[in-house]
Amino acid sequence: MTPEREFDPVGETATNLGLEDAVVRSVIDEFMLQLHRDLVEYEGMNGDYLGESLSHHLPAQAFFHLLGFLDRFSERYEWEPGTAHEYLARLGSRADWLPYSHQLRGWVESSRYGRSPRPNKPGESAA
Repeated sequence: MTPEREFDPVGETATNLGLEDAVVRSVIDEFMLQLHRDLVEYEGMNGDYLGESLSHHLPAQAFFHLLGFLDRFSERYEWEPGTAHEYLARLGSRADWLPYSHQLRGWVESSRYGRSPRPNKPGESAA
């Protein structure tokens, strides 16, 4: 059995790249914002965001590890639509998440994938 390592992905990334934690946090925040928006708005030929679009826009190593993450995630969790909202509600207050709600304004949901209206919790608009 191997000893459990302390997990700090931002700190480890900053150290590995010789960058400040604040810079890495900013890049991660912006990247995840863009990834979220691209998925929400993606139309494409078949609506396959991962295969039709993202695979062409991420470096091969990042795409490989993202798919690995998603594969393991799908093995360990059985998420239904709305589960993320449950996590947001459990892991912070509405006030914690509200500052990010404005980022979703103006996004145009793909015509392929509608979303059931959700209560405006924990932020002002559904993600």
